[in-house]
Amino acid sequence: MFIAVDGWSKEMPNDVRELEASSWSAPAVTNLGILESAEIDKLTEDHDITEWQERRSASALDRWDVQSHQYKTRVDIEGSVLARLFSGSAEVSDFGLVQEAKRFCILSTSKNRRVEYGTAVRLSVVIIGKKLDVALTLPNIAATAQISNLQARISLSVDGYVGPLGNLLPAPANLNVENLEVYTSAFKSIQEIVFGPEGSTFIAPTLLGYDAGEA
Repeated sequence: MFIAVDGWSKEMPNDVRELEASSWSAPAVTNLGILESAEIDKLTEDHDITEWQERRSASALDRWDVQSHQYKTRVDIEGSVLARLFSGSAEVSDFGLVQEAKRFCILSTSKNRRVEYGTAVRLSVVIIGKKLDVALTLPNIAATAQISNLQARISLSVDGYVGPLGNLLPAPANLNVENLEVYTSAFKSIQEIVFGPEGSTFIAPTLLGYDAGEA
């Protein structure tokens, strides 16, 4: 099962954290502009900056995909991007969905776990404190929330991209049939910008997710 994340967190497996701290990320090098010259010299001894910059560019992302990830356990939801949709520690969920369009590359950890780095546009939905009796899809969740007391929260996010998106990002909200159209329309518009010809300039790959379970 793929666990969608938006960068490093303490909840992820040790081998994923080790990879995130490796030369792929080299976080100290990203701050070259504010370092003294002596510190820059030291960093160039420790890292091949040219190689690091190439690996962090859009040209290193050789895969494109549109995927939907269903989550049906509380542990998986709390360890994924869906956790940011909770408004407090008392809220819990056993059902969630992430739909994403992404440009990425695949890396392997020291335990041969599959890890994805890249850029993603994501629609995330989490169902708060209720069981779901229909198939776990966006239209089904929206329709059920419209006619019942089901509370489903939706958000649109972009990870691994530093360009301007203006007011295209709608604020997180409770999902219903009406605002599902708003979110899906925004998703398509942002996808065209991020993965269009001009968007590649602003690609800044980040950790997008990893395979769960024992590697």
